[in-house]
Amino acid sequence: MKIRTSFIVLLIISASLLFGSYSPSQIPLDSPIYQEIDLLYRLHGIPLPSASRPWNTNEAVQILNMLPQQSPYQELKEQAWQRIQTNQTEGFSSKVTPTLALEAYTHTNSTDFKTFDDWIYSYDERQPLFDLTVSLQFSKSFLFETSLQAGVGGYTEKDSETTVGAYGIGAILNPGSAKLVTSAYLYRRIFNTNIPTADKALEADFPRHSQLTYAGPWYAISLGRGPLSWGQGSSGNLVIGSHISNHTSLSASFFSPNTKVQLLYLFFPDLSTSNAGSRIFLGHRIEFRPLGWARFSISENIMANADHLSPQYLDPTYIYHNIFDADNVNAIASIEADISLAKGLSLHGQFALDQLQLSSEGADVADAVAYLAGVTYSWSQDKGYWTALAEVVSVDPAMYRREKVDFLVARDLMKHQAHLQPMIIDYLGYSYGSDSQVLQTKLSYYSPGLFSAEGSVTIHRQGELTYDAPHHENPDSNTDSPNISGPSPSGDSVTERLIVGLKGTYYTGWRNLVLYAQANWIGRRIYHRPTKTYADEASDLQLVMGMKIRF
Repeated sequence: MKIRTSFIVLLIISASLLFGSYSPSQIPLDSPIYQEIDLLYRLHGIPLPSASRPWNTNEAVQILNMLPQQSPYQELKEQAWQRIQTNQTEGFSSKVTPTLALEAYTHTNSTDFKTFDDWIYSYDERQPLFDLTVSLQFSKSFLFETSLQAGVGGYTEKDSETTVGAYGIGAILNPGSAKLVTSAYLYRRIFNTNIPTADKALEADFPRHSQLTYAGPWYAISLGRGPLSWGQGSSGNLVIGSHISNHTSLSASFFSPNTKVQLLYLFFPDLSTSNAGSRIFLGHRIEFRPLGWARFSISENIMANADHLSPQYLDPTYIYHNIFDADNVNAIASIEADISLAKGLSLHGQFALDQLQLSSEGADVADAVAYLAGVTYSWSQDKGYWTALAEVVSVDPAMYRREKVDFLVARDLMKHQAHLQPMIIDYLGYSYGSDSQVLQTKLSYYSPGLFSAEGSVTIHRQGELTYDAPHHENPDSNTDSPNISGPSPSGDSVTERLIVGLKGTYYTGWRNLVLYAQANWIGRRIYHRPTKTYADEASDLQLVMGMKIRF
């Protein structure tokens, strides 16, 4: 009887959506709809849907319509359909959405864990105290949306800094051209909140989410800001990871039930004092499902110096690997596979290629490849759904690095003040970066519309080629081609981290109030290969508690 009732409700929701039109908006990456739809696809034994995200609402509708009309998971499907936004009018409409988020952070080791990289819930994850989102929809296809935010910035004048060292930061920052925060006041404090006070500067980099979108039943063109993701990786993705929250991007997607083409452009400003030039990431990606149990994705991409960008590179049909311009362009390609082995059981894999030397080539350049592989099993129990996952990742030392153009990303933490130059450094692709080896397991439980809980264990082994280390040795420099070969981790000293995490979210159902918390224990040590000994052992317990209400 309950399944029949849920099916009737689902028919009513579907009918209302069918006779209406869908919002042209992009769906934020933190929406639970992604988890819900992935669960539905896996439980039905269907390869997971498009891994280039965020989706447009029209694409999400198309993806939901691919599911069987009747199934044992009607309640979960109904919950996903309820998140689909429809147009209230065919003409102009506007909406103002205030959101209040209160967060508190505490940890036990303020001596050894005091930077952005030391925290699991860090600069990109922490929420602003107040967000005011303004949406203006001019037709059923065109949406303008931006936000005003009041939150705590990533930098204070109580931070300790160091000038970028003798090798610089990859190809993006020259020696002495910027500063890195070695001890962040907001991250070394035993207790802190996201409430701005006199000793906390307001975040100047907003909006963190905005869009100018034109979309229809099979296409979406969007310019805006926010996180992006390519791939089904749990610990990260190899070409574009979701860990950077404020990308500025232009995307054009064209989708059908079994095929999707995306053209993506990311824009990176020049933050160097040497006027090295702005950069543009140009990517094209095709996803296709040739078999009922398998979905594949292929992408070919370049990072290019914008000042010397040839107009022909903007042609989305152009084959980027035909470009031979090492001074201005660096290419990266990838292939992904999502395979359904049985109902509830799926495999996902990624392989990315940055540099590969043929046997006939004589250049002293290290190979730069990365792979990611994982297996996931989901099953239903009572009113919820369990998911167990295991994933392994290996990234070569030279991956993402090149002497002229690389895939490192620098962001300034203090805008509008030229005398302050603190930076935060990330990798565009895998968040743990080059020269990494990662093993991760997760177990999660999701009760639709009520709560979610997750436990995880991550082992991360980091070699010596970090973003602030030279990629060429003998002599050490970043001005010559990378010559540090894999496998990872490389070097005599390997940093090892064990991360044990617990997190949960409770959807109260009252005025869109959401409560969330997480705890992460991090153990860290350095393994010295020549002596087979360990040193510099340290640990930290990090706790985060938060509540968010959307009016």
